[in-house]
Amino acid sequence: MNEQVPPALPNAAVAPKTSGLAIAGLVLGILGVTCLLPIIGPLLALILSSVALSQINKSGGSVTGQGQAIAGVVLGGIGMILIPIVAIFAAMLLPALAQAQFKAREAVCIMNVKQIGLSCALYADEHSGTLPRKLDDLKPYTPSTKPFICPQARDNTGYSYAFVGVTNKWQADPNLIILREIEANHRGRRAVLFDDGHAEMKSDTR
Repeated sequence: MNEQVPPALPNAAVAPKTSGLAIAGLVLGILGVTCLLPIIGPLLALILSSVALSQINKSGGSVTGQGQAIAGVVLGGIGMILIPIVAIFAAMLLPALAQAQFKAREAVCIMNVKQIGLSCALYADEHSGTLPRKLDDLKPYTPSTKPFICPQARDNTGYSYAFVGVTNKWQADPNLIILREIEANHRGRRAVLFDDGHAEMKSDTR
């Protein structure tokens, strides 16, 4: 008697897998749009998501992730569009930021010279109305030597200001410049201190 061979079991259905390229493209697209990975993120998102879509279409249903791949393509495209827009805004903002920084340093320089003027007044009060001969004479009247250095100076290893020496008397003539910035650190202008204690920015051409 022949033994009956049991019928073969049907092959178990293989669960489709999600495309890793689709997931990677989606992640890179998100990073590109949020500017966490500019330029390279959107570009890679477009490439990987496009490859993932091609693989998914050819897989016959064994590979899924079409939604993630499409989202990656869309986000990558948005990221590529945003790149020139961001570049244009940056080009517009950088000069304004540079100008604001320049103005801020100019204001600090004027404040430095005014602080030196206050120190000159204290010095003159204790020295029969005379002016100091050099900035080092004012050290007892200033909390630090920081006001002696312009923030715009190219060389901050030395003092940025020096006494002119036109008079040795404090408040002898309010029109006299008694101290000036050594270098024209402010686009052809330099800070000056008048004998009455007020400070201005003066151009070398005037």
